Amino acid sequence: MAAIIEPRRLPVRPAPRPALRLVSAHDGRPVGAPVDLGFTAAHLAGAVVALVLAMVLALAIGNGAFASLAPAPTGGAAAVAPAAPGAGVGDGTAVTVQAGDTLWSIARRAQPTGDVRPLVDRLLDTYGSTTLQPGQQITVPA
Repeated sequence: MAAIIEPRRLPVRPAPRPALRLVSAHDGRPVGAPVDLGFTAAHLAGAVVALVLAMVLALAIGNGAFASLAPAPTGGAAAVAPAAPGAGVGDGTAVTVQAGDTLWSIARRAQPTGDVRPLVDRLLDTYGSTTLQPGQQITVPA
């Protein structure tokens, strides 16, 4: 017996739409053919509302408007009050906080090479997660 293989037939495509052309008015001047895309005023209004909403949401997220909705950190680090300079910390280096400093940047300055995560953890245990103020003195453990 022989097998007959038929080629798979693709669905027939509709004929392409004719290109738009200029038509003339009754007085002989060319007039553009109207193009109807099927959009109504409601479609346009909905698109404008969606665009404005997206822009407002992007600005709100960029400015941190929803940061207060995040759950507060739990555990000992949030409950620890900032320690006074040198209180409870053995020998270490006194550092004056400058504008824009974080515990990570201070730890990197104190320890230029290697992994600074353990040092940041010790700083968090000592000073908590409070905001650092420029001019504040903190002691970086050795």
